[in-house]
Amino acid sequence: MTNPGAAIKMLITYAICIPLAIFVGYLLTNPLDYGTLGFLGLVLTLIISPVFIKWHYPIMVFGLNLPAYLFFLKGDPQVWQVTTMMCLGIAIVERAMSSEKRFLQAPAMTWPLLFTAGMALMTMKLTGGFGLHMLGADTGGGKKYIGLFLGIGMFFALASQGIPPKQRKLYITLYFLSGALGFISDMFPYLPKPLNYINLLFPPSGFSMSEVGSLNFSRMGFLANSATAAMTLMVAWYGLRNIFSLAKPFRLILFFVFFTVSMMGGFRSALVGNLLLLGLVFFMEGLHRTKMVAFIAIFGLIAACLVVPFSRNLPYNIQRTLSFLPLNVDPMARSDAEASTEWRQNIWRAVWPTVPGYLLLGKGYSLNAVDFESMGNDTAFAATAKFDASQEGLAISSDFHSGPLSTLVCFGAWGAISILGLMAGGFYVHYRNFKYGDPDLRIINTLLLAIHVQHTVNFLFIFGGYDGDVGYFAKVVGFSVALNWGVRGPLAKVVNVQRLKPLQPHPLPA
Repeated sequence: MTNPGAAIKMLITYAICIPLAIFVGYLLTNPLDYGTLGFLGLVLTLIISPVFIKWHYPIMVFGLNLPAYLFFLKGDPQVWQVTTMMCLGIAIVERAMSSEKRFLQAPAMTWPLLFTAGMALMTMKLTGGFGLHMLGADTGGGKKYIGLFLGIGMFFALASQGIPPKQRKLYITLYFLSGALGFISDMFPYLPKPLNYINLLFPPSGFSMSEVGSLNFSRMGFLANSATAAMTLMVAWYGLRNIFSLAKPFRLILFFVFFTVSMMGGFRSALVGNLLLLGLVFFMEGLHRTKMVAFIAIFGLIAACLVVPFSRNLPYNIQRTLSFLPLNVDPMARSDAEASTEWRQNIWRAVWPTVPGYLLLGKGYSLNAVDFESMGNDTAFAATAKFDASQEGLAISSDFHSGPLSTLVCFGAWGAISILGLMAGGFYVHYRNFKYGDPDLRIINTLLLAIHVQHTVNFLFIFGGYDGDVGYFAKVVGFSVALNWGVRGPLAKVVNVQRLKPLQPHPLPA
């Protein structure tokens, strides 16, 4: 017999889906604009919403390091921004509906992040407010505020639930592997035309498709980042001890290939950062007390013997990466690297004298019409400039390529307090989980602690930006909290209390 309830559900489904399909088909016959794309995106979101509600957490973990942009949304937001908003929103609703859905506790990070959010809101209010020039506002800079606040939200989205022990390796793979897809951005010149549309999701060098014609593809930055992500994933899976083991030579060969490709971006900071990270993991795993030190020394000596005499025959990008070493590299590669360094130093020399004026109240990220006009006259990497380096486009937009400078100029002493609090709180969480965490998580906890230390050094002395690095610290610590179900501590000692035997009554006299 026919089930009346099932028949009614089927009729309702047809009554909604058929008119909707006809309307969507009609829209697709017309030229696409943001209104049409927005409506189609809303329809697609409603269709897949049950899937996202059920699997929102692993989807967010995969999207955290995915260098993809949602081109069909206004402003081309990155995937991690959208998935973070949705995951955090679902977590808040679940917490409101059930008292059992509690966020994992990590006060050492929670309070610095809340202070950072409050400080940024206050600075934004006092320095021009929130504006999005791409939406027609007279002011801009709101995109950086969005990135900053969503970076803070990443921690709470990750801390909304713990990762089940049986799924740890899956989540570790999702977290690191997504970053390895960035190489698609550098494949744009080599892909056949039918596949060029994939670069709408993975724009070359992170720019919009309208700017592709002006890009220089000689710097394979995303390919280098992909190799770094793959190399880091190998460390997360096996640890350096098992990678360098001669019992598994394929791992060592693959690791060396990834390390070499990571230099294809031509970034000297990438090489220094990778060496620092691997050195930290090497010592934290205790390998400096084993015979592996001799193996690494011999391997390094062989690599030096191969690189030194043949350095001029290496790919141009690798020569640029190695240009800070006393090697015989291409003069153009060395000159290009030195020009980049000189450009940074010119901006730092021009901007540092203005720092005292921003200590109590930073300038924030707000930009007016005059700022936008000045940004069109960018002279980055130019040999000569007709005006002060602090008036260049990147300097006006607070991209100083310096962590301390981007903090003090934009948010003053309050920003310095917040970032130092995040560094200290993150180190506390990572160290506790590294020392007291589950032995099965020893390898990944070691790596996450090393990443935190390496990124702290990178932010302070090599390269950094406040709005992006706040989110980076929050992301790494949040992932550690989710894996370890909070902040671990020493196990309570069991005290054996010797029970006294009860006194035996004296026998009564006969």
